[in-house]
Amino acid sequence: MSKGKKQNFFWVSYSDLMTSLFFIMLLLFVLATGGMYLSKEATEEQLKKIEEIQAAVNQLPKEFFTEDTVNHRWSLRKEYSPKFESRDANIYTLNDTASLNEVGHSLLQVVANLEEIKQSEKYQDMDISFLVVIEGMSSYDNYSDNDQLSYRRALSLYYLWKKNGISFEDSQCEVQISGSGVRGIRPHNTDFYEAMKEAGDDAAAQKRAYLQHYNADEEHMNQCIIIQIIPKISNI
Repeated sequence: MSKGKKQNFFWVSYSDLMTSLFFIMLLLFVLATGGMYLSKEATEEQLKKIEEIQAAVNQLPKEFFTEDTVNHRWSLRKEYSPKFESRDANIYTLNDTASLNEVGHSLLQVVANLEEIKQSEKYQDMDISFLVVIEGMSSYDNYSDNDQLSYRRALSLYYLWKKNGISFEDSQCEVQISGSGVRGIRPHNTDFYEAMKEAGDDAAAQKRAYLQHYNADEEHMNQCIIIQIIPKISNI
C-alpha cells in the first residue's frame, strides 16, 4: 500500500472514530438531561407531598390552640393553658382537669387524622411518622431549679392525659417530654428577652435590661405548655 493510501486510510478511520464519539456524547447528554428533568419532576412531587403533610399537621383545633406563625409552633390558648403555683408542677392545684382532658382528646383526634393520611395510597412511597412534643416552660425568677421544674410541668400534663386514657403511643406516635426552663423562644415578655440577648455576658447591661424591660405579669404567662407535632420522613 502506498504512503498516500495509508494516510488516507488513517484520516478516514480517525474521522469515523470522532463521529462515533460525537454521537455517543450526544446520546449521553440526552440521557443525562432527560434524567435531570425526571429527577426534578420527582423532587417537586415529593416536595408537594411534604407540604401537604405539614399543612395537615398544622390543623390543630383553634378552639384550644393558638399558632405562633413567626416561630411555626402552637401553644395552648390562655384559657386552656395549665396554670401552676410559683415553683410548683402540680397540675391538679389550679386547673380544671376536665378542660385539659378535652384538649388532649382533640389532639389525639388530630394524630388519628394524620395516621389516616399516612396510610393513604398517595403516601405509600414515604416512610412517615409523627413526633408529639410537650414542652414545659418556667418564668424568669432566679429559681435555680427552673430547668427541672419546666420538665416536671410538661410531664404532669402527659401523666394527666395518660391517666385518662389519652395515649399517643397507642397511635404509633412518638412522644417527647421536654422542659426548656427559661431558655429558647419565649412566647411572652419578648422585649425583655431580646434585651437580655443583646446584653450578652455584660452584667451591667443585663441589669439595665431587667430594670427597663422586665414585665412581671407577662413573665408569669411564660409558665406555659408548648405543643408541637412534627412529621418525620425518613425516605423522600
